[in-house]
Amino acid sequence: MFNDLVKNFFGIRIAVKTHEKVFLGAIPIVLIFLLWVITTTGRNETIILPEGTFEGYEEAPPSVGTRFSEDVRYTIEDATLEYPENDGNPETWLIKGDQRVKITLPSRALSNSVRLTLPKGKLVKRNLADSMTLSDQPAQQQSIASATASDPIDLAATGEVAHTDSNFSGTISYKFENVQSRIFSPVILPSPWEVFSSLPSLWSERSLLTNMLYSFLRVGAGFLAAFIIVFPISLLMGTFSKFNSIFAPLMLFGGYLPIPALVPLTMSLFGTNEEQKIMFLALGFAIYLMPLFVKALDEVDNVYLQTGYTLGAGKFQILNKILLPIAMPKIYDAMRLGFGIGWGYIILAEMVDMGSKGVGTLILTSQRRGPREDIYLVLIAIVIMAFITDKIWEKVGHKLFPYRSQER
Repeated sequence: MFNDLVKNFFGIRIAVKTHEKVFLGAIPIVLIFLLWVITTTGRNETIILPEGTFEGYEEAPPSVGTRFSEDVRYTIEDATLEYPENDGNPETWLIKGDQRVKITLPSRALSNSVRLTLPKGKLVKRNLADSMTLSDQPAQQQSIASATASDPIDLAATGEVAHTDSNFSGTISYKFENVQSRIFSPVILPSPWEVFSSLPSLWSERSLLTNMLYSFLRVGAGFLAAFIIVFPISLLMGTFSKFNSIFAPLMLFGGYLPIPALVPLTMSLFGTNEEQKIMFLALGFAIYLMPLFVKALDEVDNVYLQTGYTLGAGKFQILNKILLPIAMPKIYDAMRLGFGIGWGYIILAEMVDMGSKGVGTLILTSQRRGPREDIYLVLIAIVIMAFITDKIWEKVGHKLFPYRSQER
């Protein structure tokens, strides 16, 4: 298969087999995904801490292997924090009895305890203080266990507690990802696992399907309103030259008009309600569709018109029997492309009103309040919805114009 791909790789307009198309098309997708994983994966670290209590597990401690999908608070009783200065660089040390651990995580000293904020991770080991006798412990642990509180032992120095796995009694081992070691911060670009793990909450709590339906209905309403206005005007422009001269300046003006500029214009005319969103979409569709409709009619060869005149056809028959049937496949293609463009316009329409539903509102809310992972999920959902609707347009086009696929 590899030889078949390499052979005549730069051939111009050669036939490409289906399995070759699938393989070649998957290459950039896999590369982008790998790049996404590499740039959003940080270094795994393990910190060993004295016994404490996880928030939400006050009655029964979590079992070894428990994963925490969010930051969790961890409280260590009878502990204090120490902040010695080391060459001008402040360091934080947690001290409990004979244990002394260097802390790099967010921490706060309470009246007689210390509360840490552990990043999402996994509890990999627990060594309870009463789980083994002194005689069962290794020599290094016996020396630590027999030390006095007045002479605390630096566990980070003796057992590399801060970043390694060890077997000191009365400790837990917690493994987490150091997000600071990532190339891109999670705020800028979450990892694939973080993005897809937020799908259940986006689906149930934020009603992704309902918001997608709202957006679909708005796109459909805007497209229908634009088609009702643009289609007859385009027929007149593509059929009668003087009508073309009347509307050509407006069509030229609309072609250079930036679509985002229509947002404040429609807001001043229609407010921020549903009417504004639909009219904004209708104007965007009209600006896009009208030149394509007129071009499809203009591209009908004059030979067909001359043949119709020779056979005694009138103006209405020329339009109804010659121009429109020949141009209709291209008009349909323009409608299909225009409907897909509408999914780009809908973001601008719905980001105006935070109180309305829709995918644009979901994106804006996620950008301002979080979670940022939902932004990427909504974008993926938009692409999937646009792809599905495009395939529906394609299937309907095969039914309406079967001869086009036969020619190919």
